[in-house]
Amino acid sequence: MSQAIESFCVEGAIAAPATAMLPNGDVNVGAIGGYVDFLASHEIDGVFILGTLGEGMSLTIEERKSVAAEWVKQAKNKLKYVIVQVGAGNLRDSIELAKHADSIKASAIACMSPSYFKPATEELMVEYLKQVAAAAPNTPFYYYCINFMTGVYLNTAKILELASPCIPNMRGIKMSSRELPNLLDCTQACGGRLNIMTGTDEQFLTTLALGVKVPILNGFLGPIFKRLKMAFDNGDMEAARKEQLFARRIKHIQDKYGGGPPIVKAVMKCFGLDLGPVRLPLKDLPDSTVLELKNDLKTSGILQ
Repeated sequence: MSQAIESFCVEGAIAAPATAMLPNGDVNVGAIGGYVDFLASHEIDGVFILGTLGEGMSLTIEERKSVAAEWVKQAKNKLKYVIVQVGAGNLRDSIELAKHADSIKASAIACMSPSYFKPATEELMVEYLKQVAAAAPNTPFYYYCINFMTGVYLNTAKILELASPCIPNMRGIKMSSRELPNLLDCTQACGGRLNIMTGTDEQFLTTLALGVKVPILNGFLGPIFKRLKMAFDNGDMEAARKEQLFARRIKHIQDKYGGGPPIVKAVMKCFGLDLGPVRLPLKDLPDSTVLELKNDLKTSGILQ
């Protein structure tokens, strides 16, 4: 393993951006440049693309390649990291996507479990990840655990312990699964040397207390997290809790109108960034609902 991979560590706030689409449903790579500028202006350090909020599993392999290549191109000198999620419904597609991410010099790749035929044991999950990671030997590799979407409820810390010795470019995990004891176990896996990222806007403060300093969040929440972390680092727990409650209020507003990519795209539209429709079987929010959402966001103070 190269020294660059061995020392690679994601830091700061990482956004999980939606994938922009044209009115006819085609991907809109032309919108990515403006999206990068928006994220950079909201104190975002990098992106985790083509995951759940990016509708990665609803895109073709060629679409995912074109989106990944454009993010890498547009993020240069503006964002520190472009992490490409390469998990797919089958091993061959994941390997092809990993090779492509390696060729375009993505900062890192991450891979979720297949969710139709599922690995029955931690050993099988590791064998799958091992082959994907081997297709991108020059790129840091992360396991992406999101069990409530994949239906794969294995021992995540054990997967990390088994994977680390046999995957040379293994650097850590994006832990979006919601069970905090499992997250704590992951922070202790492999002697605590792995890079842990977590994906819950509602648990910034909780995960900081567990030692996890890198959230993957909605892009407009960057300033909230940065203020929260500064307060936490300074021992000002009252200020940190205040920021967490602010983020919680924003989450309540999002939950009021639904979740997932439709609400992310609706929120971004309220911020003036039209990312187009979601792809079936998801459904866009009606314009009247987006207007209600915008009013709620203004009332909350997140949207000026």
